[in-house]
Amino acid sequence: MEAGDDGLTSRMSSIVDTSPRAVLTLRDAIGLTVGTIVGVGIFRTPSVVAEHAGSAGVALLAWLAGGLVSLLGALCYAELASAYPNTGGDYHYLTRAFGRRLGFLVYSSLAYTGLGALVGVGVLAAGTLGLALTKGGS
Repeated sequence: MEAGDDGLTSRMSSIVDTSPRAVLTLRDAIGLTVGTIVGVGIFRTPSVVAEHAGSAGVALLAWLAGGLVSLLGALCYAELASAYPNTGGDYHYLTRAFGRRLGFLVYSSLAYTGLGALVGVGVLAAGTLGLALTKGGS
């Protein structure tokens, strides 16, 4: 090591690499997807869907259509991630498509919408927990 060199330069060169690393496996991705679906309340909404569908066949078709739309969305994200393997996710894709200003505005609005959805999932989970605790305690 040279005088005055504390190794910072050699550490900086290894920190600069910002390429994404493959750390999730297929099993991890499936677990995240199933956990998200269950966490959003799949056990509370089938009765509402069945009530409005009119028959079991129509309700099953509605769930199948929703699953296919979700699959298409996931495949679109997989294609974007393989075509543009950079960090940043949605923000990176939006700025490439619409430019920096519009990309920032769109991503900001999506971030606020996502925050609202996260709060909604939290309220749903708290309500489910509250029902479970009150039914179990009585």
